[in-house]
Amino acid sequence: MEAPLLEMSTGHVVYFIHPRNGSLSEEDTFGVARWQPENGGEPFAIKGNLYGVNKGERITVHGKWETHPKYGLQFAVDHWERPLPKTKDQIISFLSSKFVKGCGVKTAELIVQKLGDRALERIMHEGAACLMGIKGIGTKSAVKIADSIKSNFEIQQIMMTLLPYGISADTVTKMYKQWGNECVDIVRRNPYRLTEIHLIGFLKADEIAMTMTIGISMDSPYRLNAALQHVLNETCYKGGHCFVFEHELIDRTKELLRGVSEQDIETELQLMAAHEQVIWEEDRIYPKHLYIYENKLAHKLACMATRSGGAMPFLEPMIREYQLQHGIVLAEKQREAVRELFRQQLLIITGNPGTGKTTVVKAMIDIYKKHYPEATIGLCAPTGRAARKLGELTGMDSSTIHMMLGFRLGAEPEYGENMPLPFDLIFIDEVSMKDLQLAYNLFQAIGPNTKVVLIGDSDQLPSVGPGNVLHDMIAACIPHVRLTEIFRQAQESQIIMNAHRINHGEQVVIDKTKDDFFFIEQPEPERIAHLVVLSVLRFLDKGYRLEDILVLSPMKKGVIGTEELNNALQAAVNPPALDKAEIKTAGRIYRQGDKVIQTKNDYDKQVLNGDIGTVIGTISIKNESGELTDEIGLACDFHGKVVVYSKHELKDLLLAYAITIHKAQGGQAPVVIMPVSTSHYVMLARNLIYTGLTRAERVCVMIGTRKALSMAISNNKMVQRNTALREKIESNLQSIPTGQRKVYG
Repeated sequence: MEAPLLEMSTGHVVYFIHPRNGSLSEEDTFGVARWQPENGGEPFAIKGNLYGVNKGERITVHGKWETHPKYGLQFAVDHWERPLPKTKDQIISFLSSKFVKGCGVKTAELIVQKLGDRALERIMHEGAACLMGIKGIGTKSAVKIADSIKSNFEIQQIMMTLLPYGISADTVTKMYKQWGNECVDIVRRNPYRLTEIHLIGFLKADEIAMTMTIGISMDSPYRLNAALQHVLNETCYKGGHCFVFEHELIDRTKELLRGVSEQDIETELQLMAAHEQVIWEEDRIYPKHLYIYENKLAHKLACMATRSGGAMPFLEPMIREYQLQHGIVLAEKQREAVRELFRQQLLIITGNPGTGKTTVVKAMIDIYKKHYPEATIGLCAPTGRAARKLGELTGMDSSTIHMMLGFRLGAEPEYGENMPLPFDLIFIDEVSMKDLQLAYNLFQAIGPNTKVVLIGDSDQLPSVGPGNVLHDMIAACIPHVRLTEIFRQAQESQIIMNAHRINHGEQVVIDKTKDDFFFIEQPEPERIAHLVVLSVLRFLDKGYRLEDILVLSPMKKGVIGTEELNNALQAAVNPPALDKAEIKTAGRIYRQGDKVIQTKNDYDKQVLNGDIGTVIGTISIKNESGELTDEIGLACDFHGKVVVYSKHELKDLLLAYAITIHKAQGGQAPVVIMPVSTSHYVMLARNLIYTGLTRAERVCVMIGTRKALSMAISNNKMVQRNTALREKIESNLQSIPTGQRKVYG
């Protein structure tokens, strides 16, 4: 069949072949649809970037014919446009469609009745003013209707201009929201502006700049500025650093830019520092916000650390009474922690598993409440799992730090320097996970008379984000009690005793008469992956639930990385079935019954990074008016709360049959299964293995080689993080004249 001579066609999308639900998500912009030309010809297939097009919609497509080896003749769409409706019926239909917010059929008819056949043209040129006076349309409605119409036709022109340069439809949409109709001019003048609002990275912006041929030279200040920002932020956020040393930043930027002189790079860096785009302190270069966080946090911590009390004769009798009432004997370090609670405004309690952190926290709360019965006590932790565990152990309400502070999307937290948290005493668990920004936000919200107790295990992994806050606070001699005595019951656990051995650089010891710790020797990664799947199935057969089992891997990639393990476990544990709903997007399948994990804080949905849930099915998505649409979303259960994801939101949701050890921090499960292999050589470190093992409550199964485990235990070289928090706390302590500083632990 000879291809028809066709470069443009106006018609309707009859239905989508891909995706099947009739609309494309922001991730999945490529579509294939059945097309009915308006001139009455035979329907045919169209394909291309059809983001924003909906089933049944009338559009004009531009492109050329192609022959697909499997599907035959198809029209490849270069770009498309939504033609301006011309007849009154077309205008009413468009105004009352979902593309125009705040306008129903009756309102659309009244608009056309007043403005006539040129209603849309007038609204686009005159704006909301021409809608005023029409029955049922107030000022807000008029603005909403006018803005909807303008954006619908404006953005398609911008798409037509920018898509040929390799800028995705999703990025164009976000640009338009940020910069409006000026976004084309902004990008043409300086494509590197795209990196400012985190739409794309430097490398993509550089590629776009070269494609646009707009005269940007290799040593353009725009290019140098963006490259320095890219290297600085990537180094800080991937390495957990608060700053980068000057020579390292310049060297890495020079390597990235290839051919640009060191002098030009240093000159641009000096200009950036002069304009406070970055902060240059001695030989350290900070992202501005991290510099502010570090300095303000150091000052607040020092102020709190210098506030201490004197003798409290009532305390010893209260401790003795508590022990009698509960039939326990607190260890000396536990009693010391109770005393320091009353003496200090700020106190850190650390200890490895089995040293009684939970016991001492309960004692501190009970004794404090008995002495101050009217006191308000707050409990929180960095993750939802850690917060729930703290609440269960104490019998009190507990929340995440984010929820306690009232974090809101795109806004400052509800509680902060000008509105302190309404508590007399706050306990924060799993503080090793707390990065610099979260610590800053938390301590900004601590009132002048509020006591704070930080609880954690300083031998666990540091935070994922920049900073090493707990380590720096302890090193700066913030009041600190370290629990060291391992209690008799804990000594019976191979998990706890082997955790202590690992922490001291000793190899694990396995008692085969016990059933809480197993090591399965297997050198081949493919066999390790197979054994991981078989182990999960065996524990399920023994009566454990899916949520009782954590499969932990140090890495995402590779045969025994989380991505491959998730695919294998999903196929084995939750295979497809006719009675199981599922959604496929961006190469991933989400199926009813799947275990999933949230990877980004979403304050609107009230699910946070690291929260684990279960897919319960698919559901029709509602629009802003609460009406059901044709779009199908995913419904998940997060600890009894149903959360609905539209298709484009699924980028923040991953399978959680297997998760990284970093993601598991702050949570525990009855069973932990962990591959330990030399194929994860770059990640074999003592604190990583220690953190993974201590997630297990009842049983830990390691699968791999003793050689890999030995390498990990021997590697105690913690990656040095660039942070000046310790020295800044110490400097502030020296400059504060009041109070008496004392070293504990």
